Amino acid sequence: MTDKTIYLIPGVGANDKIFGNLDLTGYDVVHIKWPKHTRKENIQAYVKKLLPQIKKDTRPILIGMSFGGIVATELAKLIHPEKTILISTIKTYHERPFKIMFMNSVKFHRLIPGKLVINLRFWLRYVLGKLNRHDYELIEDMIQEVDIDFNEWAVDQVIHWKNEEIPDNVVHIHGTHDWIFPKHYIQDCYWIKGGTHFMVVNRAKEINRILRKELSEKKFRIAATKNLRKAS
Repeated sequence: MTDKTIYLIPGVGANDKIFGNLDLTGYDVVHIKWPKHTRKENIQAYVKKLLPQIKKDTRPILIGMSFGGIVATELAKLIHPEKTILISTIKTYHERPFKIMFMNSVKFHRLIPGKLVINLRFWLRYVLGKLNRHDYELIEDMIQEVDIDFNEWAVDQVIHWKNEEIPDNVVHIHGTHDWIFPKHYIQDCYWIKGGTHFMVVNRAKEINRILRKELSEKKFRIAATKNLRKAS
């Protein structure tokens, strides 16, 4: 294989601009695009549609944020990347908070139209934490490109996700003030103190330090040695 390629997978309502503050110098970077979904397909079937975007002659590294982290976890089961880095997300359904289960029981996410939620903007500060002018401008820019149907389908997939398998070489980075996926449900991760669900933007310096550590050649050599031991 040739050089390592990083594949960036955004969350619900976001696009590739959400990763703009990450320092991925020295890597070939590919922004995963969302193919057309169908209402009845599950996330496992949908993730297979992403496979044509994964180059066959590269050593893939997946970075997924929020819903993109769930997608990265499912994709990792299919392509066995060198590393999967999850930001502001969950690894299994055991880390899913009770409030999401409650939303499912009352069908809240289906009662409130996605377009209404986005247009009212009432959720921004509550969900994403304190935002400066640049943060708001970035969010407003992304909102203009939101695919409502896809977002509603994606939220439904998160609520019904049943995964119990954590792929090899997973790195989880999470904020202690993440309202979407609260810290007391999350295990085995790097903590960003005070980080919210939006920390990939406004706490990028701290995340970049973790990325440099985890993407170092030394880390990859250690991981490769462990894999060889498992195979022998």
